Amino acid sequence: MYTKFISLISIVLAIFLISSAAHSQMTVDQILDNMVKEFEKGIQDIDDYTVTTNMYTAEYKKTYVDGRPTFKSRVRVRGMEQLSGGAISTSSMGHSDFFDTDMFNYLKENAEYRGTETIDGARTHTVFVSELRDLVTDANADQAKNVHFFVDADMWVLRKMEFDVQMEDSPGQAQTMNAIVRFQDFRTIEGMQMPFKTVMEMEGLDSAISDAEREEARKSMEELQKQLDAMPAQQRSMMENMLGPQLRQLENMLAGEKFEIVIQVEEVKVNTGLTDELFN
Repeated sequence: MYTKFISLISIVLAIFLISSAAHSQMTVDQILDNMVKEFEKGIQDIDDYTVTTNMYTAEYKKTYVDGRPTFKSRVRVRGMEQLSGGAISTSSMGHSDFFDTDMFNYLKENAEYRGTETIDGARTHTVFVSELRDLVTDANADQAKNVHFFVDADMWVLRKMEFDVQMEDSPGQAQTMNAIVRFQDFRTIEGMQMPFKTVMEMEGLDSAISDAEREEARKSMEELQKQLDAMPAQQRSMMENMLGPQLRQLENMLAGEKFEIVIQVEEVKVNTGLTDELFN
């Protein structure tokens, strides 16, 4: 069950870490080019930055691919170091996927324009692609399909994504889940636009979990609770504050309720001197 859960979250996060009133009719090329232009203008004075949220800390280091700026990144999930008994390895997520040249070329070749829609009071352009391949490097990872990007027509940032994920239960049998990611509370950080709140909703995840996997998840949660109970009071309180919301959401999912994750940015530090060696 956890392999499926982590795979789905990886797609959502990977998609997360991508992260004018225009004429009435736009093209996919124009929308993507405007996004790149605004992105590159916003990061001119940024060499590195660190984002701390209620769930993880992400570090970014500017690099250049084919002469264009993008970011390498790595993520550390809050609380996992303590639960694993020490420092855990932090994986590099590579270059910023959404502004990667290969990703843009893929979208320009395969995506289509679907008109405009109002999202959180902002006029957006809708870009649709039937599937996104190679979004997650794991060859066995589930693919995102029927992907809708909602791009702000003035700020040229991503306001919302909606997509389906097919997870294979057994050979020849698959369950489809729907995921919605909303990017909200945009703020300007040293010229760069950043959403300080991200809300991810998943529907259908419960139906993709077998009774055996559900029981395995419950046992894992019981084991986690035992680890928390064995900690000193102060450390246990800190861990419960960090992991409590996520554990409650997992419990809701196992109970058949909608699974929702809210990621809230708590602090952003810019140009602190992160070195390239951290991302190797």
